[in-house]
Amino acid sequence: MDKTKKNFKRIISAGLLVFAVAAFTGCSDSSSSQTPETTTATTEAQTTQQATEETTKSDTTNESFDLKSLHVCKDNPDDDLVGTWQIASGEGSQYESFYYMFNGEGKSILISGTSGYFGSYTYGTDDDNNPTFTTKLVFGLNGTYTYKLSEDKKTAELTNTDTKAVSTLKKADNPDFIPTPDKDASIDDKLVGCWMSESGEYLCFDESGIMYQNLFDYMFAYSNYTASEGKIVSTYTTSDKKTTDKYTYSVDGDTLTLNNDTYTRISFSDLK
Repeated sequence: MDKTKKNFKRIISAGLLVFAVAAFTGCSDSSSSQTPETTTATTEAQTTQQATEETTKSDTTNESFDLKSLHVCKDNPDDDLVGTWQIASGEGSQYESFYYMFNGEGKSILISGTSGYFGSYTYGTDDDNNPTFTTKLVFGLNGTYTYKLSEDKKTAELTNTDTKAVSTLKKADNPDFIPTPDKDASIDDKLVGCWMSESGEYLCFDESGIMYQNLFDYMFAYSNYTASEGKIVSTYTTSDKKTTDKYTYSVDGDTLTLNNDTYTRISFSDLK
């Protein structure tokens, strides 16, 4: 895969070089006919654009952000099951430590420990015009269900339309799936911020020692991390199992090299 990426970069670089030569030749041919006023205006425009780009980069580098805001539920009065739930009894109750989040915008998330797996959900009706709820997740809740809500909307009874198995859900208030920062975490200021790879994976490192990794909107993980002397150590949990990953890294301006992969600095607002 690294070889493929290198070949791809080489092809792109060659294409950009040809484009640059053609553009330079075109500018050279036309510059002799420019008036002093045109030259001055062009210079001022270039200076303004450069200053704007530098300001944007500076703002992105120094921006503050809250990783807790990435996965929250939106208020939606038309979404009966919006919120975060746990299976209290019935089918799937063996996964009682897992959270099921329905974010109010059609995205479902199975949360285990400090990790999550993305899915989707929709509403409809069955042949008897009963309301139905369909969600696609890796396990626990996966299928089409008829459902009934309690009056306070904090308990839901789901019946699988195929198997007729019943699951009772209870709403979870303020679920905690982000680790507590380590007090002695080593932080590299150059690393702090958000980064995206060419393939669409992105990472965030905050100032407290929490790392967020999103793999192509398939899964995510919040980790404790330390960064020093070109090495990152991150630890996250899936259910009760801890996993530790180690990376080598370097930062050159707005480019992060993590092991053999390259990431470009982006704004936190680009993730929402």
